[in-house]
Order: sequence, then C-alpha cells, then structure tokens
Amino acid sequence: MLVKKASTPAKRHPWGSLGLDLVTLRLFAATAEEGSLARAADREAIALSAISRRISALEARSGVQLFDRRDRGMSLTPAGEFLFHRLEGVFDLLDQVALDLEGARRGTRGIVRIHAHMSATAGGLARKLASFMAAHPGLDVRVEEHTSTEVVHAVSTNTAEIGLISGTVDPGELEVIRWCSDRLVAILPANDPLASKAQVRFEDIADRCLIAMQKDSSLLSLYRNQARLMGKQIIERAHASSFESVRLMVAAGLGVSIIPASAIDEMTETLPIVVKPLTETWANRPLMLCVRSLKHLPAAAKLMVRWLTEPAAAGASAAAGDRGPHRFLPTAHVGATPPPRALTRA
Repeated sequence: MLVKKASTPAKRHPWGSLGLDLVTLRLFAATAEEGSLARAADREAIALSAISRRISALEARSGVQLFDRRDRGMSLTPAGEFLFHRLEGVFDLLDQVALDLEGARRGTRGIVRIHAHMSATAGGLARKLASFMAAHPGLDVRVEEHTSTEVVHAVSTNTAEIGLISGTVDPGELEVIRWCSDRLVAILPANDPLASKAQVRFEDIADRCLIAMQKDSSLLSLYRNQARLMGKQIIERAHASSFESVRLMVAAGLGVSIIPASAIDEMTETLPIVVKPLTETWANRPLMLCVRSLKHLPAAAKLMVRWLTEPAAAGASAAAGDRGPHRFLPTAHVGATPPPRALTRA
C-alpha cells in the first residue's frame, strides 16, 4: 500500500504573529530618534495620524508600552529602549542586503559558476580566473571540471552559468563564442622510432596503442572519428582521467597519446618522452564558451564572459576581419580554426 508522506508544516515565525513589518519598525525607530511624532512624520514623509496609528497598533499587538507620551514629546520605556537597540542590528543587516542586491545588479557581488573541460583547466584558465578575482574581490567563482558533454548538460540545466567546452562538441541550443584555441600534440616514448621527426601525422600513429582520456571525452571522440575517416579503428590501451596520468603511461612505454599543448608543462622535461606537433589542420582545435542566454545572464556572469573572451577576440578579429556566427564543427570534419565569433544561437 502506498503511504503518503505527511507534508512538513510551514515554519511559523513569532514576529509574524505580532504583525511586525519593516515600515512600522522604521517609523518606531524614527520616533525614538526624533523624540517626537511630528518630527518623525516629517522626516519619513508620512501623515502624523498614520505614524501614530502604527505605533499604537504595535504596542497593542505586543502588549508592551514602548513610549511614554508627554506634552513635550515621546520618550522610550525600558521595553522600547530594548527594542530600539535590537533594531540597530536589524537595520545594519538590511543595509548590507541592499548593498548586496545592488552589487548583484551591477555585477560587483555574487557567485559565478563555471563548468570546464580538462583542456581548459589545464591551460590558461586558472590564471585568467585569478586575475578576474583580483579585479573583482566581491565576486566568488566556483569551478568544476567535467567532460565537454557534461558541461553542456550543466549549462543547459542551469547548474552552471558558464561552460567551457571543445569546439568539436555539439552545444545544442546553447549560445557559444570562441574564447581560445588549443593545439594538439603527439607525445611519444623517448626511444620511439618517430622521436627523431620534427613533426608527425595522425596516420603515423593511428595503428599504435593509444593512451586516451575518458571514454566520453571530446578528445577521444575526435580521434575515433579521424581514424574512421581513414578506414581505421584506434587501439585504446588505456583511459586516463588526467593529462599527468597520460604522460606517465607514455613515459613507461605503454603507448602513445595526443593531448593539448597546454597540458605540456615543465614537469614533462623530467620524463623520457618527446612532444611532436601534429600536421593535420584539425589539430588546431577551437575551445568554446557556452551560456544559455547572454542577454539573461546575471551581471557577474556577464563580467566573466567579457573577461574571458574580449581581449583574445579583439586581437584576433582585427586580424581576421570576421565576426560572423559560429557554427558547430562536427568531429569528422574539423578544419582550420575559425576566427572568433560573435555570440549567437548555435
């Protein structure tokens, strides 16, 4: 038998039963500060009779006399003094709330949630985020690393405001803009026969055992599709969850790999591996920033989008002279990296 779970009753606040409201409390504080209903009414631009009714109603609901009424003005009772000092903290908190809301509107306060694929986090993203937070200390940035497909889902479901993905992944209905490019390189054991070459072609290593990324990664999908175009199927010896693991397995002689040049750091020099550029045009891969709607982004997220895209876009567009719409690049037909694109519906 299906048992219906009892709903949790709404929490009742004691102040609600007293009919407390911010307008009445503000008028109470004004009267306490001015010591006169007339001066408080003038200061708050409200009728004298209205402010008198509100304070009388507050005393009636609470059952506590808050003012001593005299011919020469109003003075607080001990209970009124207690309430007045309590309200100082309440009004300070409300002032902070107002500042926070104004900051959220202007983009100077708030949280920006970013989901990024590994190629982005392994590249220059960390430095960009650090400089952004230094320039906007009132903003909190939260970053999570996922595959490009997972990032698209997160942005589509509003789990993140901004996504950073491979340009070879279909962004669906998201709006996209190129934020940087990513050069793919082959890494080989130091004693590999191809180690003496200045550069290698994908077909030179397509028959070799590949140390690949996760099975659902955009990089692996790209390699599978390029091998399929040549009528081949790559041999996936291992699937790693980090570029560091890939480098270590290649150094141990388990196979070869293809990773972004941004994932090659100074630690690589201590490993018995060599790094060779790929000759194929698809190896110069666009990396995209995606959002649900640029127009409806929170102000803080819009600041982040401009921070990540504008400097690179400005320089590249001046050289390319192209601000046309971005089109999704299927993995089987990726050509040379397109110039930066204006944000548009993909």
